[in-house]
This record gives sequence, C-alpha cells and structure tokens, in this order.
Amino acid sequence: MASEDEYEYSDEGSDYPVSDDEEMDWSNSGENPNAAPMVLASSAGAKSGIRMMPAEDLMPEMKRRLKDVTEVLDIPTAAAAALLREHKWSKEGLLEVYYNDPEKLLKKCGVYFRCNPRPVRPTKGVRTCEICLDDHQGSNMRAMPCSHEFCCQCWNDFCANAVKEEGPSCVRATCPQAGCSEVVTEEEMRASLEKDSPQLYTRFCSFQLRSFVESSNFTRWCPGKGCEQIASAVSASAMEQDDNVAHCEACQLSFCLVCGEEPHAPSGCKELARWNEKCRNESETANWILANTKSCPKCVSRIEKNQGCNHMTCQRCKGEFCWICMGDWNDHGANTGGYYKCNKYDPNNGGPEDMSDAAKAKRELDRYLHYYKRFHAHAEAQKFAKKQLKETEARMVLLQESSDDARWSDVEFLKTANEQLVECRRVLKYTYVYAYYLTATDKQAMRKERFEHHQEMLERFTENLSELSEKPLAEMDRTDVVNQTRVVDRFMKNILKYVDLEEGMDDV
Repeated sequence: MASEDEYEYSDEGSDYPVSDDEEMDWSNSGENPNAAPMVLASSAGAKSGIRMMPAEDLMPEMKRRLKDVTEVLDIPTAAAAALLREHKWSKEGLLEVYYNDPEKLLKKCGVYFRCNPRPVRPTKGVRTCEICLDDHQGSNMRAMPCSHEFCCQCWNDFCANAVKEEGPSCVRATCPQAGCSEVVTEEEMRASLEKDSPQLYTRFCSFQLRSFVESSNFTRWCPGKGCEQIASAVSASAMEQDDNVAHCEACQLSFCLVCGEEPHAPSGCKELARWNEKCRNESETANWILANTKSCPKCVSRIEKNQGCNHMTCQRCKGEFCWICMGDWNDHGANTGGYYKCNKYDPNNGGPEDMSDAAKAKRELDRYLHYYKRFHAHAEAQKFAKKQLKETEARMVLLQESSDDARWSDVEFLKTANEQLVECRRVLKYTYVYAYYLTATDKQAMRKERFEHHQEMLERFTENLSELSEKPLAEMDRTDVVNQTRVVDRFMKNILKYVDLEEGMDDV
C-alpha cells in the first residue's frame, strides 16, 4: 500500500481573465453604482471564479444589452427584448441573423408590427371587443401594434391570466386575436397590470429576468428551495469540469453551474445525465437493488442498515461482513491486501469468457448492477451522514459538558469529521459513475487500475472515519478522529486531482 506521504495536493487558486464580449461585466461602475459589491463564492466556488449575487444585480447587464441592440437596429426596447430572448441574449448572434433577412426575423419573433406599426385608430366612437363582444367607447379600447384591439378589462384579464397560469412562458404570450403571432411585451403588461395588479406585473418582470439568466451559458439560478440567488461564471474557463462548482452562502447549497445537479466530480455532466437516464430505464433492477434489507451471509437473518459505515456485524451470529459485496470482513483487512477490492468489477469471476449473446447481455447487466449497487450504497451513506451532521451539534454539547475544562473549539472536530464524511460519500458515489463509463481498452487498462487504486484507498479511509465518528461519545478518541479526517480529506483531493490529470493527458 502506498504511504500517505506519497500523495501530494496543491489547492492554489487561479485567475480567470474575462476575454469574451458575451461574458458578464459585473463591475459596479456604470449603470448601477449603488449595487452591493460582488462576493466570490466560498469553498469550491471561490476557486473556480464563480460569483453568487441577488437577481436584481443582473438588471444592469440586461439593460446594457437591450440598449446596445436598440441603438444599433433602431427598434423599440420591447422588440429588442423579444429578439434577444430568441437568440439567448447574444447581441452578436442576433445581429448576424438580423442582417441576412430583417423582415423574416421580425415576423418569426413576433415583433414585425412593433417595428412597423399599423395606423392607430381614433379613440372616438363605439367599437365591439372581440373577446367579450360588448360595445365600448374607443377610449376604453386598447390595441397592440398589430392593430388588434380589445377592451381594457379583457386586456387586464388576459395579461393577469397569462402571468398566473403560464408562469415563465408568459414572456412569449401572443396577441389574443386568433392567428396573430405578434408577441405581448412588457408594454402591454405594464398598461394592464401595473396599476391594478402590481404584484403580477412585478412577477412578469422577474420572468423577463429569469429568461435572461436561463438563456445564458454563464449563469444559473441557485436550485435551493425559495432561493433567489444567481451563480455566474466570470469567464469560460470557470465552466471547465474541475471549476464549475458554485456555493450559495444564502442557502448553504453547493451545485454544478453547468447542469444544476449537486457537485458530481469526478463524473462529468454528460456522464451523469446518461447514468440517471439508465437508472430510470433500469427501474425493475433498481427496485431490486433498493431493497432495505439484506440477509446475513452466515445465518441468513434479515438485516437493516441504519448507519453510514459498511462494516456490518450481525446481532444474531456476530458475523462481520461488508454491506457492499456481502463478503467476509476479514477479507477487507490489511493482512489480505484486499481493503476494498470489492470496488473492482470482474466480469468473469476469474473464469474463461463466454462470448455468446446471452452471456454478453448478462455481463452487461451484471456490470451495471456492480456499479449501481455501490453508487446506491454510498448515496444512502451520504444521506445518513447528512442526518448525522444535523445531530452533531447536540453531540458536541454533550461532549463539551462531559469535561469540565472543554471548550467549543475542543469538540468542533466532530462537526468537521461529519462534514468530511458527507463530501467523501458524495465523491465516492460519483466515482462509480465515472468508472462505469471508463472504457476498458488496453490503452486505458492501466489508467483504470490506477483509478481503482485511488478509489479503494478513499473507501478504506472513509469507512474508518465513519466508524470512528459513529462511536459513543465515551469511546471516542479525538486524536484518532482528527487525524483520520485529515487523511480522508487528502485522499479525496487526490482522486479528484488524479482524474483531472488523466483527463488533461487525454486532451493532449
């Protein structure tokens, strides 16, 4: 086994210069001098150059792009917003398409009449509303640039219903007249809602901003429940696989800026999407794997796993086994050299390879089961670690009270250990996604073997830390927990660093 000293890790940060015109300019000078200063996301976010900010701080950038387009194309702001929305708020992308065929583009985006309005009808006289079929004075009628007009009350009801029923898609609502594709913009929404339903108009404006955020490749809403913070990459380099983790200080949630899922290194976003899709398709298999109990390999008693550690002891026969592979725990010890050899997949169990179609199908299913079972085991252990983390503070108070001269800093190691367990379980979970899609070619055989070695070491030390942290307070050794936490952190960073290095070598 490699010694701990053989593993080196550097956590130095990197600078990410902004070099693309379509990347955000978040300086507080210019349009929003009173905006709060930007704060780099902590933890992984600080390393990656990802900023968290309140939604309103995006408005200056959104208005800047609108202003640029209105000045260049000489069109109304409402039309510019609709055009930019359909081109992911890229000024360059819009202008390139616009100059090829302006009329076709304006019609396609539903703003042709907004840029070429029809004559306005006089406000005098009585006219019939095509929605309610009642007669109204001309002063009580309201028309869009396409000349289709309706009474003010019907307009109010239409706009209010669009915001309440259609949600974010209300920004693409079209004229109530059947067959008309002209887009209803903020001008109609303001005239209909600002006075009588200000909350709905504010909600519409937030949907406008949401479309700006969601159409950009550099921004994403925080997926935390009820959180209105936005993550933004300061440059394209922050979107690289090892730099795309954002951490929201408001709701204490970490997530991937690219796909919005929880941080999933070393697995890539595409690999994770394929894995999740495969898991959904393998529902019958997953149901079998997700069973809550397993039989003791010695006495066949049904056992429910209620803690995060995978070292199981049957309460009936006292047999010790591994929850993941159900093998004898003695085979996972230092004397056998097989710490966590159950992390490796052997398609033939040491025997000759059967090349029949049925055998190939069975091997593929067995291979999936191998990786999914371990993925799920660490996912469940991660859930337990999160639950245990919530209970940690109470345990810390008890640990502090058990000693007359103990300070809070003396017991804080327990929280640190549990936080480390949550992180390690998450990383270990996604190492199996990464390993599943790691092609087993001769060229990569050595790479896979090295990766599984790192994976094995991380599993070993994580299980050790899990056992130490779950001990009763009276039996807990602070020094052991602190040392094991430090070692686990190093091995977790090692495996991520190793994957980054190997991916970089493949790119070269």
